[in-house]
This record gives sequence, C-alpha cells and structure tokens, in this order.
Amino acid sequence: MGVLDLAILAIRAIQFIFAIIVIGLTGHVASYGLSPSQNNFMLFTGIWTCLVVLYVGLTPKFFPSIAHVFAILALDALTMLFWFAAFIALAVYRHQIAGFTVGDGFGDSFHVGACGYEGDFCGVIAAAAAFGGLEWLLFVFTTVFAAIEGMRQRSGKGSGAAPLTTA
Repeated sequence: MGVLDLAILAIRAIQFIFAIIVIGLTGHVASYGLSPSQNNFMLFTGIWTCLVVLYVGLTPKFFPSIAHVFAILALDALTMLFWFAAFIALAVYRHQIAGFTVGDGFGDSFHVGACGYEGDFCGVIAAAAAFGGLEWLLFVFTTVFAAIEGMRQRSGKGSGAAPLTTA
C-alpha cells in the first residue's frame, strides 16, 4: 500500500467521522422540535456520506467486482455537490434566524439573537455548517484523485482496479 493510498484511506476515515459528527449536530437541532429543510438536507447528506464512504472504502478491497472506477468518481462528485449545497444552505439559514424568536413546537420559545441563548441553537447550526464545509473540501480532494484515476484507466495506464485501492 502506497503513501497516497494511506492518505486517501485516512481522508475517507475523516470523512466518515465528520459525517457522524454532522448527523449528531443536525439531530440535536431537530431535538429542539425544529426541522427546517436546510437541516434535513444536511442530515440526509451526512447519512448519504456514511453509505458512500463505506462503499468506496470497502468495495475495492473486499468486493472488487462491484468497485467500478467511474461509479466511485460519480459518487464522490455527487457527494461533493451535496455537501456544497448543504453547508451553504445551512449557513444562510443560520444567518437568517439571527435575531428571531423560534418556537420549539411545545409552547416554549427561544430568542436566537446573535446566537446567544442558553440552548445555543445557532452555535450548533454554525458548527454543522462548518463541518459541512470541511466535508466539502475533503470530497473535492477525493473527487480530483478519483477523476485522475478514471482518466488513467480510460487511457489504458490505470491499474484496472478501483481508484486508490487499499490492497
């Protein structure tokens, strides 16, 4: 296993960990009784990422017959777009709710002005958006390397296996 393969494997692990963190943060936002579409999309993107990372991380080593280089490229590129849309949408939502009173659906309301109240609802949204931005950067990196491997394979210079295998 080369240095680049180890680096990609480490990035995949970080992608998975960050996705779990985002799932926790967006789940915490939902625990307030709020379910804005931006938060729901970020939650979906975190779950989607877990599935994609498991596929691209495990199939080249354990199921090489279903680890197609262009499928991995397409999944990386689609996930990169999902993260870009999700973190931008959640960041814009966080900006829009600053200074408003938000109800939790159970009769309680919270003033969310400048992200400062005891529940720190805005801080959780900001953290989820920040982790989403980091995920997007990680997926930009892995998408570029998957595209390079796809071009190599298409020109006949590739290994014939999925990009950056862990074997």
